Amino acid sequence: MTVSKGASVTGIWHDEGKGLVPLPAQRYADEQALHSSIERAPAMLPLPGQPRLVILGREVQLGNGYADLVAVDADSGRPVVIEVKLAANSDRRTVFAQVLGYASYIFRLSATAFEELMQPYVTKRGHATVAALVAAEVGDGSFDIDSFRNGMAEEFEKGNARCVVVFDAAPTDLIELAGYLQTVTNDRLDIDLVTVTAYDVGGSQVLVPQLVEPERALAASISPSRMQREAKPTSGSASFRDSIDSADPSHRELLRRLCDWAEQLQSDRLTTLFTTVGKGRWILNPRLPGQSRGMFTIWNDGGAYVSPQRTVIQAEAPNALARLDERLPGQIGQNNYLKCDINDEVLALLRSAYEESANRRTSAEE
Repeated sequence: MTVSKGASVTGIWHDEGKGLVPLPAQRYADEQALHSSIERAPAMLPLPGQPRLVILGREVQLGNGYADLVAVDADSGRPVVIEVKLAANSDRRTVFAQVLGYASYIFRLSATAFEELMQPYVTKRGHATVAALVAAEVGDGSFDIDSFRNGMAEEFEKGNARCVVVFDAAPTDLIELAGYLQTVTNDRLDIDLVTVTAYDVGGSQVLVPQLVEPERALAASISPSRMQREAKPTSGSASFRDSIDSADPSHRELLRRLCDWAEQLQSDRLTTLFTTVGKGRWILNPRLPGQSRGMFTIWNDGGAYVSPQRTVIQAEAPNALARLDERLPGQIGQNNYLKCDINDEVLALLRSAYEESANRRTSAEE
């Protein structure tokens, strides 16, 4: 049996003696089956930054609605709302309105008010406080209760939250909506879309979770004519560099530094540069030589941003990824924006990922 994962398709391929063939996905008996699986093992959700989620309650009333699951990030204290829907359900289109409503409700809470809200659910799970439940669930000696409480207080003071929408399969219209929301929401609210596909393997159910990356998934589904109208990557960095003069003056210096950095990578034969131009935004992609993917992208989109592609970095430069995680804990995710001072030290670390990838290719060729 082989698990295959592509840009937008995950599947299990099974050898029946006549070569590998894909197994058909299995239907869930009902929504509660998927709901229960995530409640039992929230670690299955492949979220950017790899947060350690601890489920606090199920069917939690948040305002006028009931969230399927409410969790908390054991490392940061950030509240997390998880909403589960089957793609076949007629009300699936309302799911993002639901989670935004829950996020709005949480935004108005203090850490103390959240603790009081969750008390009946935490008590039902056999613990006196949220922190006590998290400590018991983590259970590996790495949890510091005072740091967690301080972190949770800070997360609520800032109004931070995370919303995770889980489907068995993600239709294109919902991927488009998720991509739009990821673009327009600020750094106080993270929105993630995950699919969890079920397969029957030898009489046992196997679940395959996948983080849906709207930009990559839609690129695979958009017709060539539509792709040309909306955004066609062009070779080089000229159009990106030309766009800097029209950017807000406060961002121009960083944009130029990032463009210089990327152009030096290409000069050193570590990357091949491509620029994608959209409506009011320019994206510079230092692709790996001979590939259509890169480890980081640079955005001129109302600001200067660097977006990591964790799955690519993990595959191409695992040692550099370990150093990045140590230097920038929780920031090297999938299509998120780095929230740090992008100084020379950080740029050197990003470059080291491309250098490691080049060295691995050279060693493989030898």
